[in-house]
Amino acid sequence: MKRTLLTFLVTIILLLSIVMPTFAQNSAPEGVTVNCDNGTTIENGVEVIINQMRSGFTYTATAVGINGFDPVLAVLDVSTGDGLCSDDEAAAGRYAANLPSSGSVTASSLSSQVTFNQNSSSTFADVALVVGGFGNQTGEFLLILEGMAATSADGAGDAFSVNITPGMVDSGVPLSMVMLTRGTASVDPLMYLADAGTSDVAVDGNGDAVLCDDAGDPSRCYGTGVRLDNYNVTIATGTLPGWQYDAMLTTTVEGLQLDSDRNNNYLTYYMTSYQGQTEGQYLLVFHMGITDSVSQAGDSNNVTTQNSGGNSSSGGLSDSQEQQGNQSQAQPTQAPFASNDNAPEGVTVNCDNGATIDNGVEVIINQMRSGFTYTATAVGINGFDPVLAVLDVSTGDGLCSDDEASAGRYAANLPSSGRVTASNLSSQVTFNQSSSSTFADVALVVGGFGNQAGEFLLILEGMAATSADGAGDSFSVNITPGMTNSGVPLSMYMLTRGTASVDPLMYLADAGTSDVAVDGNGDAVLCDDAGDPSRCYGTGVRLDNYNVTIATGTLPGWQYDAMLTTTVEGLQLDSDRNNNYLTYYMTSYQGQTEGQYLLVFHMGITD
Repeated sequence: MKRTLLTFLVTIILLLSIVMPTFAQNSAPEGVTVNCDNGTTIENGVEVIINQMRSGFTYTATAVGINGFDPVLAVLDVSTGDGLCSDDEAAAGRYAANLPSSGSVTASSLSSQVTFNQNSSSTFADVALVVGGFGNQTGEFLLILEGMAATSADGAGDAFSVNITPGMVDSGVPLSMVMLTRGTASVDPLMYLADAGTSDVAVDGNGDAVLCDDAGDPSRCYGTGVRLDNYNVTIATGTLPGWQYDAMLTTTVEGLQLDSDRNNNYLTYYMTSYQGQTEGQYLLVFHMGITDSVSQAGDSNNVTTQNSGGNSSSGGLSDSQEQQGNQSQAQPTQAPFASNDNAPEGVTVNCDNGATIDNGVEVIINQMRSGFTYTATAVGINGFDPVLAVLDVSTGDGLCSDDEASAGRYAANLPSSGRVTASNLSSQVTFNQSSSSTFADVALVVGGFGNQAGEFLLILEGMAATSADGAGDSFSVNITPGMTNSGVPLSMYMLTRGTASVDPLMYLADAGTSDVAVDGNGDAVLCDDAGDPSRCYGTGVRLDNYNVTIATGTLPGWQYDAMLTTTVEGLQLDSDRNNNYLTYYMTSYQGQTEGQYLLVFHMGITD
């Protein structure tokens, strides 16, 4: 078997950027403060404004904390600041969820809830929902809103404005929204980020609409490929399952520069249906995080609440809807890929069994140790049929696999992919590094059978963190136009095996070194414990509710396992493929523990 394209110099380049909003760089005010009549106070609260809410209907807002966070919720009249407060509401005690961004969120007696209506003298008026932590606690939460509906009278749709605060930016938790249909799937949800001061769909620097119709279809949903039919939200009436046509949008706010005028720090999203063709009720869920901010200016927007009666709201947000386009992950301080339209396609492999990989994704295992046996498995997502090759970097020779029976039970449930079912289309190669050198580079290449486009998991068994590893095991991923155009982020998971003997840690390496890359704010692009935003860059998803099934059984995640996600959509690549590598290191926390680990890549390719 010969490999047509031999391109294996390992070069480390930067994370991508999609588009940063042009919020001015200035000292930004804290979140909202609410003084409740029952003595509870919300400090540094997150505010979501429901723009022009219809009167005559009853709505329910519920705040559910994640990992022990105790939320306090207020529903306020935008014009007066009066409204209702809630803390530890018994009626909210059964609310729970399992969503891609949060993982499994268990029911809690600490959840808060307000049932309200907009009973002002106006048919439509603005209502604010504010969530903070009891005792100024920091953490993550879900804000669940019931009672909303997509109707033909909505115009562009229902609009929600989120005030981005330093506490949100510094938390490291992206702003995620999920729109789930209710009833008999009568509405086909669609959501989008609005362009500044309009109801038009925002576009990124490549002209791509920041919009989501079907969350599982990268061609119809910006920045995600996670179908929602394996997820759910539990409310008072029972568990509401997701649907393959439900919608989700995630905005990474970490590193965002805010304005000193809070009115200029809003992002507005619209909830509607595909082409306005369907109507019906929907459930809206926000996943957000807050922490103590390090750059603040002035006092917060103080308001006072009542503890009984419906919310009365009037007035508008006409002077407080300065929002911009999609945000991006902050950039590590590495030289950018050059802007070049002639970037090479993925790797081509001609297998001796007649299978061919065109436009393949390549992962190089740098300096793999000889004398050990490893197993690489490619599992397709949503019917994708992967072909896998394991190659000698220096010669291009190696092994190919397509539809391997021994891989037929491999499956997973991971935050980026959702539930990936076992398939007889999975491919697998068991191999060793048998060169004359103790250490040598080995390449794993995955493509679609018949040049098919789609998503897959690449699972690698046999790796171990040891004291002899130095900086750790390094893996270089060659970023291709097929990856950047797929809309699927590059996600990696490092799960401990055995008796939790190794505490996984992974990081992106800075250009040409084994040093940890840092973003423009000086934050390390590193993950120790995936569920702790203070110890993991860009994610707050604990992995102990996730798992990967391999030949020996189902390997559960652990709260100390690691995960890193790099959004490659919109990345400009160089005409020399050797300059399009990102290199990651797998090791343990402070090198203190040793043991085997399972490594999983989640990637996508398209034409």
